[in-house]
Amino acid sequence: MNPSPDLCNKAHPDVQSVIDNIFGHWSSATFEWTFWRTWYKGFLDGKPLNWELQRRVAQIENAIWETGPEAVAKEIERIKATMLSEKLPMAETIELNPETGKFRAVPIAVENPVTISASLSQISDALEDCLGGHNGLSEQAGNVKKLNRVLTKYKTDPQNAELTLTRVAGSLRSQLHETHELPDNEDNLALLNAVVEGVHGIRANHPEVAANREQLAQQAFKALGPDDKELLRQAQPILEVLSEPELADDFTHDIPELINDALLPLPDGAPPLPGADVTTRVFSRVSKMAVVTERGGKIFDSKEVKTARLAHLGYTALDLLYAVVQIGLRFLGVL
Repeated sequence: MNPSPDLCNKAHPDVQSVIDNIFGHWSSATFEWTFWRTWYKGFLDGKPLNWELQRRVAQIENAIWETGPEAVAKEIERIKATMLSEKLPMAETIELNPETGKFRAVPIAVENPVTISASLSQISDALEDCLGGHNGLSEQAGNVKKLNRVLTKYKTDPQNAELTLTRVAGSLRSQLHETHELPDNEDNLALLNAVVEGVHGIRANHPEVAANREQLAQQAFKALGPDDKELLRQAQPILEVLSEPELADDFTHDIPELINDALLPLPDGAPPLPGADVTTRVFSRVSKMAVVTERGGKIFDSKEVKTARLAHLGYTALDLLYAVVQIGLRFLGVL
């Protein structure tokens, strides 16, 4: 006799009672049990957590396990942050300025600066030609703003220049050859060619940036849920306050684009996804900020951050950073 569908889909009443008790305890418990609730539910639902994450948790040192649940929970959060930074690599370091207590991004040095400078000059000239004629581009166009950031802010930052130029190249290619939003005339094609050559030049002279691009190409991004978008909105001003001006400026530009709901839906009905440039910058940097803070970095502790914002969210600064890490891992399908 075949088993009843109800028996296949439901646990025995006694077993279900145990499960309900466990989840009831974990739901009311503090953060140290959050991971284990998710881990257990994953097995019950037939959707176990990412195996690499589980492997790293299993390899936590005995001394940490023996210290207690809170120490284990903190180590698990550190593991998550490290995994996120590995999945979204950037050729830069995030460090805490000891004088200000704020985070800053330190890019790798430009290799072969003469060649890179020449590539950026070609982009600048091509952009000037496009803006000077009837080519469909204006100073307010998104691609133009991105190119201007490369030519000014990112001209000595190979990683961010490559991320942004790659995004612009893809967008221009689509506008010229697919949607035909822009005429495929000589000026526009010259701009696309200059941007593509700039990308190739950066990758050729910076192997670390090229390797990061290969890894990013393997990532499959998911759509952000409404709760995640709302948390990112609330996190933005806090991340800005915790950062040096240049890093804060990136958060100011990147987070609104990351959570932008105004993008038109894709032709196949799938939700629009943010570009790899903003995704990488936001989540890679926050993950590194969390690791630095966990290691004992004393971050800026202004009254504004502590009372008006973090208290409103019910977070410490480290809690907030880890909450954004969680969003990044969900975005990549790890959680």
